[in-house]
Amino acid sequence: MPKTTPDLIRHATCPARVVDLAHRRWTIPLLAQINQARQSHDPTGARLTGLIHRLGVGRETLRQTLDFATAHGWVVRNPGHGLPLRAEFVLTESGTALAPACARVWRTAVLLDVSEVFGRKWTPPVLRVLAAGPARFGVLKAGLAPYGLTDRALSRALRDLQAAGLVSRQVVDERPPGVRYAATDRVRPLVQAIARL
Repeated sequence: MPKTTPDLIRHATCPARVVDLAHRRWTIPLLAQINQARQSHDPTGARLTGLIHRLGVGRETLRQTLDFATAHGWVVRNPGHGLPLRAEFVLTESGTALAPACARVWRTAVLLDVSEVFGRKWTPPVLRVLAAGPARFGVLKAGLAPYGLTDRALSRALRDLQAAGLVSRQVVDERPPGVRYAATDRVRPLVQAIARL
């Protein structure tokens, strides 16, 4: 495994917030949808049934995502809606600060038609590290290892991103020789949006 310099590792770190947001597939779209409902004053947009319909997820998946977002302090249940079937959710102060960036990220992923691969746990963190520029496997690993990323998970994430045309892989003839990964031009708007999270 190639050695990585402390400078490269320092520039290739990923904020914990990005890892947390990517931990559950529907967290970023959920915050984006609640933000949209808040801005448009749509009374059904932030209700449980409205969120299920708009996001296209199952009830249990949405409940787990809402529990996760609530545990992180981004979302709370609106105390003014008492019926379980009409439960409504609102953004907390930290959720309100984060939701517009989530909306930009999700909108960009949908426009680029990469929402499927984007929803995988390590895609946003890997793209966030690559926002600093091309990186070797070891640098990517060092930037994400504090969050529990294994070599196997990183290899799979990079393979999936390459297959989707979001990351390029280049063999470099340096000392030591190795492989460098970089975000492709196609995904640059998404990388820039993730970098603002």
